[in-house]
Amino acid sequence: MKRQAAHNALSPALTPEPLIRMSAKPPPLQLLPAFDAASRLLSFSKAAAELHLTTAAISQQIKQLEGHLGMPLFRRLTRRVELTEAGTAFAQVVRQTLSTYREGHADLLHRYTRPVLRMSVSPFVAYELLIPRLGEFQAAFPNVDIRLEASMAYVDFEHEAVDAAIRLGNGNWPGLDALPLCACQAAIVASPALLQRHPIRSPADLKHHTLIHPRHSHADWDLVAQYAQLPKLERKGDLMLDSDLAALKAAEQGLGVALFVAPSSGKLLGTERLQLVVPPFDLPMQAYFVFRPNDGKAPLLRQAYRWIKQTIDALP
Repeated sequence: MKRQAAHNALSPALTPEPLIRMSAKPPPLQLLPAFDAASRLLSFSKAAAELHLTTAAISQQIKQLEGHLGMPLFRRLTRRVELTEAGTAFAQVVRQTLSTYREGHADLLHRYTRPVLRMSVSPFVAYELLIPRLGEFQAAFPNVDIRLEASMAYVDFEHEAVDAAIRLGNGNWPGLDALPLCACQAAIVASPALLQRHPIRSPADLKHHTLIHPRHSHADWDLVAQYAQLPKLERKGDLMLDSDLAALKAAEQGLGVALFVAPSSGKLLGTERLQLVVPPFDLPMQAYFVFRPNDGKAPLLRQAYRWIKQTIDALP
């Protein structure tokens, strides 16, 4: 009996406090701004003024939040409120949640409401002309995002997400505006080591060399030979690569002789790893800035055209 009595005497001290019953689901998000404002300002009335609500509305939303969580978040004193320990912890969660939401919203607006200029250009023009000067472009157009697609293929403006392209030709593309940028030139280049082994003094000497071709090139070796009124070019072989830039890199490695066709190639081509076989010569075509005249971005595209033309004209 004494042992039983002793057990009963100790029982109240060992009985745990009742657990707080919390909902398994997070509270509704629309209740968080009211709690965030009240927890920062420690005032329901100031929170109401910040959110353009009534004090009663703030109080009601916080009561709903406390009822959902199953615990008090504030101690309501005579003329002020204080956060409970749970309220302080939950305030950190709410601030982080709302901060992530606001940052995500701002990023969404930045990505999908700023004007985006999508341009398709050849890899050489992209990497040698435009990308080194993108900082200047961003300074001139601080509210515009630019997307560059480096491709040798012509653009299908009806089915591709492209606003403008820089392409070589005669400027006759029905349904498109083609604004002239500069004349087109061609240059035959090879590595100095290759030319030392097999010099090229006339077109006939090409029979000792592999001719390098960029895929989708619209002014290739035989066409240039026709422009220059040269006989059909004999060659040791052919090497087809996917771009004009790849063709130049292959020529640098001594894999053959490259025909370089680009806007003002004499201005753009400058590397100690390549040597001109003949001076650059003009072709009966130009580089154009091409876009759809009925595009809603037409005013922006014309501004971009003027900037690109000034950039090309200023090349040393």
